[in-house]
Amino acid sequence: MKARVLFPLLATVALLAPAATASANDGGRDVLARPAALSPNACKGKDKGHIVKWYTAHVPFARVPLRCGQVNARGQGFGFNKIRAKHWEPFVDEEITNTLAHYTSTWQQDANTQVFVLKDLPPCESGQYRVVVSYLNYGSTGIKGIITAYHESHPGVAKRC
Repeated sequence: MKARVLFPLLATVALLAPAATASANDGGRDVLARPAALSPNACKGKDKGHIVKWYTAHVPFARVPLRCGQVNARGQGFGFNKIRAKHWEPFVDEEITNTLAHYTSTWQQDANTQVFVLKDLPPCESGQYRVVVSYLNYGSTGIKGIITAYHESHPGVAKRC
């Protein structure tokens, strides 16, 4: 019952959060910042609540944050620092974007966590990419956001190419 009330409330907060704008000026008006690929050093000197990037085309929310997060010695934690410590790939940004926008399956892990899966990664992979999103409230800044994201290979399945 609580989840039914919490999800619409969090969706409203995510929609009303200000969009990032570029400092560049185009004819006297602000223009939206182009998303940049994630750098492995994106959280250097930042606290765990710092938002590295907002991802769009995410259901049920208009957008979801990737925070710096934290990771401990056992590899447990959340956010960018966990992804960087355990699952870093140079194209992690594109994989997260693609999975949230075009997922092939999804399920609710618990009352506040959703898992998005993109199977048969293009062009020739036989695995899948998972993005785990927490909808738990995170202070005054909205939802916690992306907990982790990673590629899973399926060694027993032949590649399509």
